[in-house]
Amino acid sequence: MSQKLPTRDFTESLNQYRRELDALDAQLVSVLAARFAITRRIGALKAAHGVAAADPAREQTQLERLLSLSGDLDLPADLTRAIYDSLFRFVRESHRAQAASVTVDFAEVESEP
Repeated sequence: MSQKLPTRDFTESLNQYRRELDALDAQLVSVLAARFAITRRIGALKAAHGVAAADPAREQTQLERLLSLSGDLDLPADLTRAIYDSLFRFVRESHRAQAASVTVDFAEVESEP
């Protein structure tokens, strides 16, 4: 069986789609960096106030909202679930690390109004 050589139109179309994907991937990484910057601030706030790193109820609510949005946008729910399960796990680990690195000066805390 011989393989058919791609036409010029095919190659041009493929390259255009790949350029579009490359641009979207750059945007996605940028959005993830912005998201992670916010989660670091949340982790610092939780650590400073002794709040648990994980919030399973919040994660579940968010996941349900995002799965619904995925359905509205014709995005496979399994993909959304996999991405957010991974993001949530990474953020929990980051928050736990932040909490472990916090040292509290109790004399300073006791003197706060």
